[in-house]
Amino acid sequence: MCWGSLAVVVDVNEESMLAKVDFGDGILRDAIVGIGEERVSRGDIVLVHAGVIISKLSSEGVMEQLRFLQDIFGGEGGELYRFYTNLLSLAESLKRGGSGG
Repeated sequence: MCWGSLAVVVDVNEESMLAKVDFGDGILRDAIVGIGEERVSRGDIVLVHAGVIISKLSSEGVMEQLRFLQDIFGGEGGELYRFYTNLLSLAESLKRGGSGG
């Protein structure tokens, strides 16, 4: 079992297979694009494990996870809910061509 973290792709260098990702804290970090079957683009929500992008998620999938967590935690997960909604907002902004900030 691994522990992956959600992040948003801010920039991709397809030649080097490196992406700049934001884990929701505003700090850009490098991640290796480790999925070959799907193209990773600016604004994509991805799962990163040990510095490697291992999966791409849809906004709908992230919303489903958020609903699941709300069912489990009820009103106790405020910070976690904000994290998920902030990542979704950042992803949408980047897809529309915004700076994400």
